[in-house]
Amino acid sequence: MISDEKLDRGDRTDGRPARRRSLTGSMLLLVWAAWIAGPALAADEEEPRITAEPRAIIEDTAGRVVAVLAQKDRPAEERVAEIEAIAYEIFDFATMSRLVLARSWRKLDREQRVEFVREFKRHLSRTYGTRLDRYDQERVDVYAAQLEPRDDVSIRTRIVGGQFDGAEISYRLRKRNEQWRIIDVVIEGVSLVSNYRSQFAEVLNSGTIDDLLSRLRDKNFEVEEEEKPSEARAQR
Repeated sequence: MISDEKLDRGDRTDGRPARRRSLTGSMLLLVWAAWIAGPALAADEEEPRITAEPRAIIEDTAGRVVAVLAQKDRPAEERVAEIEAIAYEIFDFATMSRLVLARSWRKLDREQRVEFVREFKRHLSRTYGTRLDRYDQERVDVYAAQLEPRDDVSIRTRIVGGQFDGAEISYRLRKRNEQWRIIDVVIEGVSLVSNYRSQFAEVLNSGTIDDLLSRLRDKNFEVEEEEKPSEARAQR
């Protein structure tokens, strides 16, 4: 049987893994909420024709999300739904799913691929998208952009204010069908995609894709149950 530890590793309360997960959750929340490919190929000042649009997208999205977070007089579930809608516009969950599964993606049939994208999307959304209580008047400073291999663009941001003041985050975007969308987030030098790729690889090394899908479904159900009011849980 596959242990929960391989999907819950970030929940530990000691050491860098726990801090990284806490930071990841808060940072993703601010923009919804790859890999580091070596030195930049060009600065945004040198290639504004390419980097201007993805940079503007991140700036606009950050502003929209922060505006929702600041509306603390609104019910949390309403703000969560609005933030998730923004995230679904800007994140390319299908590409992220292919990247996190790497070579294993080719082994999935069409039905498994559809289910994995759906459950991975739910997992990211429910894990990171509901932590509204962590918002503390932060703002996002978008300060640089650079070209990456495969014509991707990384937009570098810095958090100003709150418990993670000064933390830097890089959003990697890729253009598909004439639309720029996020395919990875790099926080404290650690890629979200790479982190999940390692976790999922451990599960797949000792099990099957059906085991991984089952674990994702179970984890998503657990998180959603925890979010329900205590009265609603008691009635079940």
